[in-house]
Amino acid sequence: MYLPLIYKIFYDTQEYPFKEIVKEILGVEDLEKIHLVKEYDLVTREGDQKTHWHRLYYDNFEKFSLLYTDFVKHIQTRFGYEEIIYQKIPTFRAHLVGNLGVGEWHKDKTYNHGATEVNFWLPFTDTHDTNTIWLESQEDLEDYRPYDVKYGEILVFSGANLNHGNKINGTDSSRVSIDFRLVDPAKFVPNENKSVNGITSFTLGGYFETLRR
Repeated sequence: MYLPLIYKIFYDTQEYPFKEIVKEILGVEDLEKIHLVKEYDLVTREGDQKTHWHRLYYDNFEKFSLLYTDFVKHIQTRFGYEEIIYQKIPTFRAHLVGNLGVGEWHKDKTYNHGATEVNFWLPFTDTHDTNTIWLESQEDLEDYRPYDVKYGEILVFSGANLNHGNKINGTDSSRVSIDFRLVDPAKFVPNENKSVNGITSFTLGGYFETLRR
């Protein structure tokens, strides 16, 4: 039986002050209150990466990229890999109050991701209940539960194989997060299919890059 990976690890937010950089990129003082700045109709899968906040993040990714690459090196060293394949640009999520962060429940492999990818989910706001990610514990078990993850914590899981998603955010706090994928080079299979937004293929130099120590 396949037993997928779900656990939390921690990092130093002083060494990796992601929240402060994201606040600067988005031009806000309080990430938890960005729903008060702009409102959106309930997002769908086709539109969940097309908000004002997503455009700011992707258009200004160079402000984030050096720290992100250094962070991947930290994870690589922590797990003892001499070489690691990593997602070149981490995916940005904004789970606004009264809305969704991801438009549908899914497994990443439904969208052409490889089954050996490991997801790293980093919220920059403390998450709980309906503003966080929900996961099943084993593939197709559908025993979904929310994972409380605080800023400075990382949820590690097998997003390619586990159904996951979110519920309409009924809390009073928006959630802002990124997620990215790492792959053991020995298990990496290049895939010319495009990502869900049709921009890049799952190849080195496309969606992924290689990092060596």
